[in-house]
Order: sequence, then structure tokens, then C-alpha cells
Amino acid sequence: MKLPDVILLNGTSSSGKSAIAGMLQARLPLVRMGIDDFVWERVPATWYDAVRVFLRGPHRVPGAPIDYANEPIKIFRAFHRAVRVCVAEGIGVVVDDAIVTRELLDDWVMALEGVDVFFVGVHCDTEELVLREWARRDRTPGTAVGGLKHVHAYAIYDLEIDSTTTPSSALAAQIIAAVQARSGSSAFERLRVASRHIPS
Repeated sequence: MKLPDVILLNGTSSSGKSAIAGMLQARLPLVRMGIDDFVWERVPATWYDAVRVFLRGPHRVPGAPIDYANEPIKIFRAFHRAVRVCVAEGIGVVVDDAIVTRELLDDWVMALEGVDVFFVGVHCDTEELVLREWARRDRTPGTAVGGLKHVHAYAIYDLEIDSTTTPSSALAAQIIAAVQARSGSSAFERLRVASRHIPS
């Protein structure tokens, strides 16, 4: 099986992305990179408010240049390009992210131009998200459900999965099977074409 360079999992908080990424890593030679590890556990606490303001977007007209002038926002750009560097070094990556603004998706597409990306949307029912968030006790209540309004709003996928009742191991198997069966242009290729036709 020819693996993509990047398997990118996108879903709201508590939708099960990290567990699925772990299952994929157990079966495939992939490095895991997650938004929580790269951003929330690495940035200074003084950046949190600015990052949250950015994530509540939108902040620009579609097609306009992305403004990363604020230091806290540069961490997202760095995250995307760190994945690109891994690929350049011949390292396959599985990424879990919550792409809640158009700016973030556009930058992923830009950063991974020429990279073979398999884009997966991870869904979960609202009631289950609330239960998971409560059980974790490390998230602000309402974060997961709030993210549902934005996380899939701008995306098109190579595969969409639902983690509400299906175990992470079975979801990982679904992804692997879809990777094996894929053909035609990828979601990221279609997103790239679409972005070029957005009026500036």
C-alpha cells in the first residue's frame, strides 16, 4: 500500500481524533503531530487570549492575504510548516487538528502544496461530545459543541467518519481501507483549485 505523506484528521474537541491517530500510528509508520501538543502545550499562557480571539474568527474576506502579524498566531503557521518539514525529510505524518477558521484551512492547503494529503473529517453526535468533554475535565465546557459550528464549515474530505459509537480501532481500519481504495483527485487538490477561484 502506498501511504499518503500526511493523514490529516479534522474534528471538534473530544471527537476522538487523538485516539484514532494513535491507532493509525500503531498500524502504520507515521509520526503523530497534534494541535494540542504543538499549540496549547507549547505557547506562553500570555498568548492564550489572542489565540482564542483568532479561533473565534472570521477575520478577513475570503481570498485576502492571511495576516499572521500577531506573535500568538504564528504558532499555527509554524505547526503547518513543521508537518511539511517532516514530509520533506521522508517522514509520514498523522495529524489531528480542529480547523475552525477558513484562514487555518487555507494555510494548511498552502503549506502542503505538492504533498500527498488524505483529509479525514471526524464527526460525533452532540450528546456524546458533551459526555466526553465532561469526563475529560480538561476542557472549558461547551468547547466541543461550539467547535461543531465551524470545524467542518469550510472543508471537503477524502473520507468522513463518525466516532459516536464506533471504536477508534475500527475507525482507523476504515481510514486504511479508504487509503487503499482511493483514486482521482484528493480533497486538498480540489480545495486548492477552489481557492484559486475565490474573488480577492
